[in-house]
Amino acid sequence: MNDNYCFSVGCIVRKKSQVLLVRHTYGGAKGKLLIPGGFCYENELPEEAAVREVFEETSITAEVKRMAGIRCDRKTWYLLLDMDYIDGVPTSDRNENSEALFCEISEALIRSDCTEMTKVSLRKVLDGSAGYFYSDIEYKAHRGSDYTLYI
Repeated sequence: MNDNYCFSVGCIVRKKSQVLLVRHTYGGAKGKLLIPGGFCYENELPEEAAVREVFEETSITAEVKRMAGIRCDRKTWYLLLDMDYIDGVPTSDRNENSEALFCEISEALIRSDCTEMTKVSLRKVLDGSAGYFYSDIEYKAHRGSDYTLYI
């Protein structure tokens, strides 16, 4: 399968008051906790990619509940999906992440080792503000101003 590097998904997998997080092993988020996700394969729907990525990265089975937001720039999109936990015990894939865990959402929001984008995504989903335009200042500062985030 070919990755489609322009289209990716982020997955907020909730289990009661907890959220599924992984500790990234590479790139700008190396060593940080973030929500699982990744690139869509060629001809793969975002919902299919989300279920696959969560399972590949954590051994957790989850299902998509709803779209929570979308981040776009001129060449790519990132779809944020709110998902329900179905089954499994979080297990690291020992490749893209060194740890997989369920963390209380309230704790994730204040952890210094949790990425800002993950915190922004969790706050928007929990606040019930899906559907409103939101511009993430931290992401703009990191990536430049040619960017929008609809959550």
